[in-house]
Amino acid sequence: MAKLDDSDIRPGKIRPAYDDDDYRPRRGSAVLKLSLLCLLLAGAAGAAGYFWWTQHGELDEMESGYKQSSWDSKECKRQLGEVSGKVDGLNRLVATCQSEKQGSEDKHKQTEAMMTSMETNLNATRAELEDLRKQRAEAEKRLQGFKDLTAKFQKMIASGTVQVKFRNGVMLVNMPSEVLFPSASAEISDQGKMKVMEVGVILKNLPERQFMIVGHTDSLPIKSDVYKDNWDLSTARALTVTKFLVSAGLDAKRLIAAGHGEHDPVASNKSKDGREKNRRIEIILMPNINELPPVPGDDDKKDDSKGG
Repeated sequence: MAKLDDSDIRPGKIRPAYDDDDYRPRRGSAVLKLSLLCLLLAGAAGAAGYFWWTQHGELDEMESGYKQSSWDSKECKRQLGEVSGKVDGLNRLVATCQSEKQGSEDKHKQTEAMMTSMETNLNATRAELEDLRKQRAEAEKRLQGFKDLTAKFQKMIASGTVQVKFRNGVMLVNMPSEVLFPSASAEISDQGKMKVMEVGVILKNLPERQFMIVGHTDSLPIKSDVYKDNWDLSTARALTVTKFLVSAGLDAKRLIAAGHGEHDPVASNKSKDGREKNRRIEIILMPNINELPPVPGDDDKKDDSKGG
């Protein structure tokens, strides 16, 4: 490097820091460096621009995809809300249908129960109607039997010797004790024998019947050395008539004797007329076995079914 003289340094005069020979090479090197720097900066700018351009496209795509996904999500939520509403509506419809079905089943059960009850009542009514028909037929049959019996005793009824009536559901022939016996006695009078004989002839024509001969008295205490009380007297009189009917030709197996004393009055014992009505002999026509309701374990029926 050239040295500067003091003479060369003057006020107002500027001298280059280097000699021309030294300055030229250094200036070229700086320009080269600056050019390289510019190239590097330009390359970096281009690379940055390319990177930005490529990334900007991806960002746009990502943003567009995000927006599309967001719209799809909203649309899915909307559709999901609609489907949920439809599902809720269907669930309510199913619940309503199930409730209506249960109600229909309950009504069906109630209808079946009502029909069963009505059928039971109808069968019971039919059975009752059939029973009523049988009872009516039996009543008509008994009424006809009563008319027939009354016709057979018509002569004795007209003379006042007997009465034919229904009492306690059975037919009977009523004979006043005054016609048959003296007071406080069980010995049948001659007139009484004739009357009992007439009755026996008629009863003999009813071979399918059994008869119960029952004695009755009034409530006045008996005065007798033979009979202890009215019960004894009524039983003795019934037995006397029964034996006389057997002697008249009736089968003893068809006859039953019993005494009620004063315990089955037909009138008040406070009057003479009432006491006279209470002193009587009743010949009860016992119902036939086929006129009675069936009795479980009836020995007579079992024996009849075996043929004796």
